[in-house]
Amino acid sequence: MAASVTPKIFLTPAEQSGPYCAVHQTTNPDSIKAFLKDLYLQALQPALPANAMRDVQWPQVSGRTYLLSIGKAASQMVAAILDRLPENADGLIVTRQGYVEPSFAPDNLQIVEASHPVPDMVGGEAAQRALQAADALGADDLLLVLMSGGASALLPAPADGISLAEKQAVTRALLGSGAPISEMNMVRKHLSAIKGGRLAARAWPAATHMIAISDIPGDDIAMIGSGPTVADSSTCADTLAIADKYDIILPPLVTEKLASGALETPKADDPKMQRTTAELCARPADMCAAAVAAVQATGYDPIMLGDALEGDALELGRDHAAQALAIKASGRKAALISGGEATVTLRNRNGRGGRCTAYLLACALALQGERDICGFAADSDGIDGSEDNAGGYLWPGILDLMGGAGQARELLEQDNSYLAFEKAGALLMTGPSGTNVNDLRVILVG
Repeated sequence: MAASVTPKIFLTPAEQSGPYCAVHQTTNPDSIKAFLKDLYLQALQPALPANAMRDVQWPQVSGRTYLLSIGKAASQMVAAILDRLPENADGLIVTRQGYVEPSFAPDNLQIVEASHPVPDMVGGEAAQRALQAADALGADDLLLVLMSGGASALLPAPADGISLAEKQAVTRALLGSGAPISEMNMVRKHLSAIKGGRLAARAWPAATHMIAISDIPGDDIAMIGSGPTVADSSTCADTLAIADKYDIILPPLVTEKLASGALETPKADDPKMQRTTAELCARPADMCAAAVAAVQATGYDPIMLGDALEGDALELGRDHAAQALAIKASGRKAALISGGEATVTLRNRNGRGGRCTAYLLACALALQGERDICGFAADSDGIDGSEDNAGGYLWPGILDLMGGAGQARELLEQDNSYLAFEKAGALLMTGPSGTNVNDLRVILVG
């Protein structure tokens, strides 16, 4: 895990005149990449659990505290509060494969590394252990849940009558449909025995408290990790409408149960949802605010486009390129900054590339090598989709390194944006960051 990197909040005077700011004077790709990567790492600072969880608190109880930490930042969130947990605390950590340092092995906590973004049997077995632990809690106990992005896939517990294979098939269809994360999670909730408030209902009469890092545009806490401890306002009818909207074929029994309301989730007035609370400790807005401060410190005028942008990644890339060209024409030295989670509608199921490289390649093609414009797009968790890169870099000569605009466009049309940036030596590589607050996109002009 590469989260041992300690990003800097500010650049030193030497760095301001050295390679970190060489982007002002040179077109050398290595200097540009060093400068852009430093901006990315600075922006992550407030969202890292060691910083974000410094002051978090949770209810104190006379009985047991059972800790369940789920998501791409699961082990880092536990590490941030480990010395403050009650002596009798025990529990379970479920994270993505490869996201735990070998040296992190708390005696009282079991660690499971499962598959993401498509769930697997390892995660399914962990979900059953979590449900059994919730069933065993009493009125004097606390279920303390630490939640971060990726939890929906990492802790699968199909509802009665639904197989894991069927849930995997639905997940794959959702991932390739272009549906935003909010709609994906509505479906996941209604096909689950643990999401959509069902975990809190199982833990009742114990108290439940969730501390979450938001990876959801708009920070709807009920959508983070598909809200296993938060009452759900979506319905079975919503789920059927989403499936119809994206031509997702549901198993016949699932369709039947949704139509009858048999898979409905606990609502806010459910008696078993009256002892559950939740709070956010980090948001995409925190990362974007840090990015604003970082670009200001290097002389750019920040233009914040929003921390919750959604929509097609290619359209977003082309739109931001048009805005960058307009800014250059005006003579301004400015930085376009945005967060959120774009989507990619897959045409090639065997293609390689995530939403960040897809966005950036569409942006590069629209800019056509325009001078004095560079930037990056990266997922804050350090992994863009299912690849090993956080995202990619952009600078004026990058299309030539991809084999020309024609070759770059062909790779984009084949959903192979990763291969384009790999060919250009323009992949932004960090390894798992230890947090997950959606994507960050920064385009520098002037």
